[in-house]
Amino acid sequence: MVNKVARKAMTFASAVAMLAGCAKGGGSFSTLADSADFKQEAVYVPKKIDILWVIDNSGSMASSQANLASNFQSFISRFNQFNYDFHMAVVTTDGWEKQFNANSVKAKIRDGNTTHSGVFVMDKNTPNLSSVFDINAKVGVNGNGDERAFESLYQSLSNEPTNDALGFRRSDAFLAVIIVSDEDDFSNSTTGLIEDYNSASVYPVSKYTNFLDSYTGGLAAGRNYSVNTISIQDTACLNQLNTGAQKVAQRYAAISDATGGVKASICSNFGTSLSLISDSIIQLSSAFKLTREPIPETIVVSVDGVVVPQDATNGWTYDVATMILTFHGSAVPGANTSVKINFDPKSIQL
Repeated sequence: MVNKVARKAMTFASAVAMLAGCAKGGGSFSTLADSADFKQEAVYVPKKIDILWVIDNSGSMASSQANLASNFQSFISRFNQFNYDFHMAVVTTDGWEKQFNANSVKAKIRDGNTTHSGVFVMDKNTPNLSSVFDINAKVGVNGNGDERAFESLYQSLSNEPTNDALGFRRSDAFLAVIIVSDEDDFSNSTTGLIEDYNSASVYPVSKYTNFLDSYTGGLAAGRNYSVNTISIQDTACLNQLNTGAQKVAQRYAAISDATGGVKASICSNFGTSLSLISDSIIQLSSAFKLTREPIPETIVVSVDGVVVPQDATNGWTYDVATMILTFHGSAVPGANTSVKINFDPKSIQL
């Protein structure tokens, strides 16, 4: 009986000694605040951003392409303001033809139509960027009238070696897809036009979200992409176009909802829509995952030594379920700023 008591006492004393030995500062055991300190131009915030425009080049798109080009400054101004490291490229909604013809050139990145800029991948150092985008975005109206934006996106990113050689996509960058089209997507397994949401031949939206999940590195650290759409959002827009051929973009809405992207109307002001999309991309790309689980109430965020409030409009928020902290609005830090996140860790690291 005495031996059992003695053994228990020795075990307890050993445990106390081990904890004391692990204590920081040599006194009683303490969970001192942990911190993550980094430069935003590195892996965390802001990430590099790759922007892929998927533009409808069918016969009804001339005015929409012109509106997109003339309102480009509404989109790019914040990227320039914060000196973000971005790549930007344009493909078209008939790139899907490469699915059935390996020699098709339609999935390649475009630098215009009858006029060419000679710049396939635009970035923050591109001279006369607005003029280059004006040329690149006007992809013409002689493309396939079967506008399969989803499959065109897939073929351009996964099955077109020329695009890889141009260096558009960077594995450590947030991928922002922006689809501009006045017809819904009906990507399918045949060469024929199928405008039937219930057809077994039409690929489910999940085929493309699953592809993008994998293509951008998985979901372990949070989704690293979004799909934004400028399309026909409602019957009012449908009636305004008054062609009798188009449909409200149900599948575009579904992929934007699934990936946290913006749904904008092709009948609305392009400047306003493009501003909303750029703000969304910047916010989503600023999200990052903490390496240790914090006690949420102890998180203190500072940018260049200035404390940033916890606020969903112009501050930061923390998602307990994913351990992801996201900046919002005017609090999104610019490039080359120093961001520090201090917190007490929830668990002890021995």
